[in-house]
Amino acid sequence: MTDLKILEYYVSDNYNFKILKDKKGKKFGKLINVNTNEEEELNQKVLPENIPNLLNVAKVVISAAWQDGKILQSEKDAFNKVFEHVDFSEEQEHEIKNEQVNPTPIEELVKHIKTREEKMLVLETSLLLVIADNEFHPKEKAFIEYLVKEFKLDPVDIGILYSILPQRVKKYIVKEKLNEVLEIRADEIETLNKFAPDTKIHDASYDRVYSTFLHNWKNRSDRYRRTSVY
Repeated sequence: MTDLKILEYYVSDNYNFKILKDKKGKKFGKLINVNTNEEEELNQKVLPENIPNLLNVAKVVISAAWQDGKILQSEKDAFNKVFEHVDFSEEQEHEIKNEQVNPTPIEELVKHIKTREEKMLVLETSLLLVIADNEFHPKEKAFIEYLVKEFKLDPVDIGILYSILPQRVKKYIVKEKLNEVLEIRADEIETLNKFAPDTKIHDASYDRVYSTFLHNWKNRSDRYRRTSVY
């Protein structure tokens, strides 16, 4: 199984669907019933690959990691381990390694983040990276503020994003007054905290942050589905 590359992954309440490729380049899909964990007959069309979009989002996430002025080798190793089985081309892998050493200006990177799900994923992951090392830097705050300004997410999406964040991140948002940048009023915070689940983060390691990032990418349509948050 370790020789297989994951091209795409989709999940619903009852099924997950993986598109895989072996060393010879042959692509195939697996449909698993999540309730029984058994493979079922596959009668689905293979959905389009979306690796270039994932690469664009990953570059912004790497840029977020750079905001404290450094990326440790352990952080690079954690990122590379999580993305080991994603089918990046040699050229795309080279781009990632280059970003880890010489990041592209964020002003260039955000131009390629188009969808609301991608924007929400970037913001969520960037906030998780900010608290991963327990050190808060002014440049990290400025980076988040820049993303918020550029992405222009509407209040409903901001509410969805805030409601799914761990308590530790919510406290950071209030402490650094990022709620003002996000245009969330104090009374709205009280309401969101009252109705949102008390999500905790027990392990803020880089491995956890990057694995969460990849998981959320695969499930972004469900994770950021628009529902009422009030």
